[in-house]
Amino acid sequence: MKYLLRLTIIVGLALLAAGPIWGAPKDLKYPPLGKFDVPQPDKVTLDNGVTVYLLEDHALPRIDVSVIINRCGGYLEPPTKIGLADMMLEVMRTGGTSHMTGDQIDEELEAVGASVEASAGNVSSSAYADMLSDYADKVIGILADVLRNPVFDPDKIELAKTGQRSAISRRNDEAMSMAVREFQKLLYGSESAYARTAEYATIEAVTRGDMVKFHAMIVQPKNIQLGVVGDFKKDEMLTLLRKYFGDWKTEDFTVPPPPKVDYAFRPTVNYAPKTDIQQSSILIGHIGGVMGDPDYPATIVMNTILGGSFGSRLTTNVRAKKGLAYMAQGNYVFNFEYPGWFYAFAATKSGSTVEAIREMIKQIRSMQTDLPTPEEMRNAKDSWLNSYVFNFDTKRKILGRMMSYDYYGLPVDYLQQLKEAVEKITPQDIIAVAKRKLNPDNLQILVVGKAEEFDQPLSVFGQVNEIDITIPAPSQEAFTATDEQLACGMQMLAKAAAACGGVANYKKIKHMTSQAKMAINTPQGAFVLDVASVDVMPDKTAQTITTPMGKQAMVFDGTAGWMSAGGKSQAMAADQIGEQKKEIMRNSIWLFSHADAPDFKVACKGEEQFAGKTAVRLDFLAAAGDQFTMYLDPATSIPAGMKYMGMTMAGPGEVVTQYNEFKEFSGVKIPVKIAQDGGGMKMEIEIISATINGEYDASIFKKPDGI
Repeated sequence: MKYLLRLTIIVGLALLAAGPIWGAPKDLKYPPLGKFDVPQPDKVTLDNGVTVYLLEDHALPRIDVSVIINRCGGYLEPPTKIGLADMMLEVMRTGGTSHMTGDQIDEELEAVGASVEASAGNVSSSAYADMLSDYADKVIGILADVLRNPVFDPDKIELAKTGQRSAISRRNDEAMSMAVREFQKLLYGSESAYARTAEYATIEAVTRGDMVKFHAMIVQPKNIQLGVVGDFKKDEMLTLLRKYFGDWKTEDFTVPPPPKVDYAFRPTVNYAPKTDIQQSSILIGHIGGVMGDPDYPATIVMNTILGGSFGSRLTTNVRAKKGLAYMAQGNYVFNFEYPGWFYAFAATKSGSTVEAIREMIKQIRSMQTDLPTPEEMRNAKDSWLNSYVFNFDTKRKILGRMMSYDYYGLPVDYLQQLKEAVEKITPQDIIAVAKRKLNPDNLQILVVGKAEEFDQPLSVFGQVNEIDITIPAPSQEAFTATDEQLACGMQMLAKAAAACGGVANYKKIKHMTSQAKMAINTPQGAFVLDVASVDVMPDKTAQTITTPMGKQAMVFDGTAGWMSAGGKSQAMAADQIGEQKKEIMRNSIWLFSHADAPDFKVACKGEEQFAGKTAVRLDFLAAAGDQFTMYLDPATSIPAGMKYMGMTMAGPGEVVTQYNEFKEFSGVKIPVKIAQDGGGMKMEIEIISATINGEYDASIFKKPDGI
């Protein structure tokens, strides 16, 4: 090996001594793109309306099948059931069919190295299958079964809902995704099918019946385009497709078209607060275009000059010359079914937010006044034309594009025509198209960031609209109670407190420390963590968790909360602090010490099943409006567990806590074996030791600098 290294060094030095061979990159000469033949698929329409596109490719023994389900997307969802399309397509695949369960389908596909997937979009949905050509009969049969005969298994529906809840809970984690989401609402309208977002309530509202109905109406042969590319013979593949799709009956139902976009150009200034970051994500723009527009070729070049390449005006001026942004770019988007959007984007430090916006607007205006230089024209055209060939690097891409062109009425050679048009664009064309397509006097501005750290207030651009990014909490059953139920509730709470040691003993508790083992069960396996807790009455709590990566602490001092790890601390978000306050009130020590003079309501709702046993149900309503339910053993009045809506790993959802064993400490009974299930994650907690009113390190509640 060392001899090879020496030889490499010697050759390298020799090349350097000889001087540059190729010259500077800017001096390189590229020949014009040559013409090449684009393969044409065979198009066949089955008797029931399924449109089939076949493109043979015998280079590898594989077959790809692409299914486009037109007029099947989020725009068809009722406003109260946003998320239906996504979940229907997901569970159509995962929930199994009338012939196989979803798990059986997984096993069958894994055995032959194949896959079948499905997903939803705004105006159309898709399914996909890939396989070795020897298994075409089996896999295409499974694909057809998934499309035609889904059963929408309730367990898989709940799994899909868990995934949706998790996505909702995390949607404000990343500034860029927040900016894109809120900017689309500005352009299309917050209630538009092209911009609205799922909420916990809309996800919960979706039923299995909704999925069955949605599928029956929309996943129909007349809405299906089916493209096959790979190692097959046309006649044999047609026979196979007729076998699995030919007898599929089309229902007499006309799917409504996607809604029109009614956009009024107007200048707006919008701010979405995100106080846990030190930079701003900026989006500036307005509505975009629709495919088939004769201005499309010139807009491609204009867009590349403005923000679509590394040497664009936005990148060069906002990022490179002025150092105002880590990233600066732009794009003018054309959609097939409804208008796309034009945007300029920059990510900058908070202290240069307004300056960056001014420079971005300046560069947008420049497209209407400053004639592109020969270098800008050459670079823009080369950038697009040199990437043009990648539209044809796989036959799967070629087939997918032609399916779209065919559906929307564009010529089969549209891309070739586009290339020729781009090559002819002049600098004067760029100025002209910029005047038609860009509207710098009516730009909508959106900033996600920390306003108090901006270099100037956003109001220098006009009246600021602050966007509420709060995630609405999941709906839950309203607290209701008769006078009799309230009176019974107080009696049962008093019994529970007495059974666990009495109110007087609970009032004596000033603080408690404990050591526990926490076993967490996840799909990836179980792991056990050590947890040290300090609870100081009435409202301070701290936990230190020992993990393989070191110790992590979560502290709430009654007002502020923070998390610490590796010598660094971060403030808790407002929703996390809210959860901490709720958790304190649900603590049995707090509840029982307040049982004689509560500032909450408690109602006895009789007996019902909890964890497989009969229990007495007590519903609680806190002064702040928070709710939870406690269950008591009817024989002993000792708590058996709780149910409440809380924050889980998959977002807000129902949490079920079981108390499996109590031990007495300083005259009161404390649950020491606890099982908890929330959001599909199960935990088991065992308190190894506990000390009431002993010593503890009060410094744990000292707020870190910057919190």
